[in-house]
Amino acid sequence: MRLRSRLLPLALLLLAACSSDGEDTPDAGTGVVEDLCNTREEALTNADCELRPGVPMERFLALTGEVKAGDEDWYSIRIPATANARTLVHITGVYLASSTPVNLSVSVQEKDKDTSLVAKSDQHGSGAPRPVDIVLPYGTPDTQLVVVVRDAPTNPARPAFDARNSYRLTVELIENPDTNEPNDVTPTPIALAAEGAVQVGTAKGYLATDNDVDRFSFPLTAGKIAYVRVTAPDQGFAPNYRLSYELLRPGTTDKESEGNVLPKVHPGVLATARKVKLAGTWTLVVKGYRPANDPVPAGDLRQPYEVEVRVLDEADPQDQSGDNDAYARAFSRDLVGAPGTSTSFSGRLGYVSDRDWFALRVPAYSKPSVLRYRLVPLGTGGRFEPLPLPLGQLADRQVLVFTTVGAAPTPELRTQCSNDPLVCPRDVREHPDAPSLVQTYCNTAEAVLCLQSLREEGDPARFANLGNFQGALPVPAHAGLATYHFVVQDDGTNWADDRDYRLEVSWEDDDAEEVGAYSGNVEQPRAKTLNSVGAGNLPASDATFEAKGQLSYGHGRLRDNDRATGLGVRGPTDYDAVPSDTDTYAYTLPSRTAPEDASWLVQWEVDNLPDGGTPHGLALDLTFCDGTPPTDGGTSACTPVSTTSSGGALTLAYSGSVMRAWHTTASTPLSSYQAQYQLEKTATTTRVTVAPYACACLERRFIQGGTLKVAVSATERSDYGRVGYTLRTGYGDYPRTYTAPDGGSPTQCPAPTQDGGTWVGGCQFTR
Repeated sequence: MRLRSRLLPLALLLLAACSSDGEDTPDAGTGVVEDLCNTREEALTNADCELRPGVPMERFLALTGEVKAGDEDWYSIRIPATANARTLVHITGVYLASSTPVNLSVSVQEKDKDTSLVAKSDQHGSGAPRPVDIVLPYGTPDTQLVVVVRDAPTNPARPAFDARNSYRLTVELIENPDTNEPNDVTPTPIALAAEGAVQVGTAKGYLATDNDVDRFSFPLTAGKIAYVRVTAPDQGFAPNYRLSYELLRPGTTDKESEGNVLPKVHPGVLATARKVKLAGTWTLVVKGYRPANDPVPAGDLRQPYEVEVRVLDEADPQDQSGDNDAYARAFSRDLVGAPGTSTSFSGRLGYVSDRDWFALRVPAYSKPSVLRYRLVPLGTGGRFEPLPLPLGQLADRQVLVFTTVGAAPTPELRTQCSNDPLVCPRDVREHPDAPSLVQTYCNTAEAVLCLQSLREEGDPARFANLGNFQGALPVPAHAGLATYHFVVQDDGTNWADDRDYRLEVSWEDDDAEEVGAYSGNVEQPRAKTLNSVGAGNLPASDATFEAKGQLSYGHGRLRDNDRATGLGVRGPTDYDAVPSDTDTYAYTLPSRTAPEDASWLVQWEVDNLPDGGTPHGLALDLTFCDGTPPTDGGTSACTPVSTTSSGGALTLAYSGSVMRAWHTTASTPLSSYQAQYQLEKTATTTRVTVAPYACACLERRFIQGGTLKVAVSATERSDYGRVGYTLRTGYGDYPRTYTAPDGGSPTQCPAPTQDGGTWVGGCQFTR
């Protein structure tokens, strides 16, 4: 009855304090707080200071007298004779009030030692107080532990107190739910048993206590693949720790692999697959993850975890016979004869850091050609689930294609590869990071490699069935064997899926128009003449006005949004050293009397795919010769103009947006803006016409310059199917008229006028 008689005055005091008209602050009080259990000796000898399992203790952190700050309460816990290695001491301390100035601190010590076995505090600041929860393994029977309760002030010189609100302290003696304990030092063996061709073993456990470490062991044989998975079933809450693991090699603390669950993620899934190179007994360590400078991770009695170990045979034929994980051990095939042949390679990414290198040797060929590749998943294999990836990363495969600048790396070859586009081309317009990307592979240890193409798996919602895992590369004319190395790997060497794939490669002739334009292994501009339509329009089909070709390779020109969202056939990080096959036409412009201004009629169309789809659009890069007057003093036949006065490229490419035309002024109302291109989808082609509203025209300085170069390339490619394109262009009478979409009266494009015998104004299409 002594404990009850002592607590009664405290309860009455608490009621009196709550009904007081005095100071209304958390640490205010109207009476004298009886201060008990102030020393270790009291804790070990006074029955009022003993914490009994399952019996809550409510006390105040406040001294008696005028000065109430600096109180410490000491309690003891008696460990029964029945305690064993799995006995846990569970201590909970909490303020039941909605606010208190006290940052409750609870520490646990052995009865004859001053150092704490564990200490925790509730640094709640201005928020509501939170429980302090300690789970301590302590199985020494017939002994006592000491618990010290105090404030943990943010300013050590000013400890807080609370004479109004009591804290509650509760202790439980429970049994660890982890039946493998103690296995913090000595691992629990995992027995492996045959399930068909696979050896499988499982285990379960809990990280029940603070800083708990569980160890498991299992035997592995060299040459096998070990799949190890640790999962925490979803209990509907995030545990008090972040699950982590370490896989240790036999007889050492060297880590083969490690990983941890991200913050606030549940359930936790961790897994790895490793090619075993060292036979013996391997150790799996399961524990809570602790980042640098973070406190010891808490345990959680509510959250079990499960371990699965699978030991598998190597199933990739190339890895079985010789291991093609490196450039020097690439699995090779030869193409025979002339273009029109194909071959394929098969493989699987069966373990972390698995790389599949393949070498394709292309025989000598005196004309330019095209190499096409495609990665196809086969739906076989998959003896384990694909390894988990960081949050937000949905897939991890890559295909890379290289040519070799030098098999024996030298500083000179590395410099040429890194800096000379003639030795190793690089796409800096569509891929701004190309220089650093190219340099990475020019400086590999294995060889001096020129990156020709890169495909990286993206969001399956955008790339169904690995839709972006294909490409087409230019193969220059070559006298001897030309070797292309293909690599299939994961991005970051942290992923595998054990699923079979086939890499298909075909060799094709380039289109006849392209081949015919080559001279001295260099593609030359195709000479054309710009012809007149007079007052008419371009005819639908007339060789006088048409240029035809195919754009055989490259992922095509991109808009900014394509790079960010992976539109078309290209993924957000895909790369081609040559982004698009480009056909260049050099048009001779007419000689005209003043004023020379001429309307310029432009139309292009791309053949549809067999299913009616459009494989790509076109972009026309324009270079004019400025003849008024030549800025080079007349030493060159052409003073090229390929940028506007603002520095932008002179490029025509379809856009369906309404926009301001060159002839509109700043005061022109937005309502009068129109689209400058018209798109028409026919049964066989997708046609784009520069609209009359654009007032496309040839300035008199360009007529006087005499030459227009048009470089045609693909844009927004969505398919690598071989289709043709047709460019129609000609000149006509200027100025012409356009009509507003609402059928308003015709409006004339700006006409040139004479000023003292000089023609001014008129066409300023590129200015």
